[in-house]
Amino acid sequence: MRRIACALLLLAALVGCGDNADDGDGTAKPSPGPGETGLVQILVLTSAGGEPSTTAYFVDDRKAMKAYVKTFEDSDDVTVALQQAVKNAGDRDGRLAVATLAVGCDVPPGVSITEGDDGPEVHPDKVVDPIPECFAPTTSIALVEVARPDQ
Repeated sequence: MRRIACALLLLAALVGCGDNADDGDGTAKPSPGPGETGLVQILVLTSAGGEPSTTAYFVDDRKAMKAYVKTFEDSDDVTVALQQAVKNAGDRDGRLAVATLAVGCDVPPGVSITEGDDGPEVHPDKVVDPIPECFAPTTSIALVEVARPDQ
């Protein structure tokens, strides 16, 4: 019985790991409007591995995505999660891109997106109240929309 209660508590905690952007005061940031640059979703995967990086990889670039997914210990689960997130995002006027925000106990509440020398960069927002330790590390991956230059 204790195992079931612990499993349900862990499940509730993981489900609570948000996939909606939050501006730090508990209010969700809206998804970007048509063709605008902004956060679409934060995917939270348990024990997927990977390394945080500000580099954004466009999902419509097969070669870049293959290289990106290979950086994870559990690349099959990451591939499935990314495919589902892109499908759920629907048709967009901008281009969808992904970046690994964090690996650890905390999920960043949101992101800022800047233009770097080699393309878009995705920077995680600061976690206000970090968790000192956790049962299993999570990998936070941002799915963002980047406006096309002609828009």
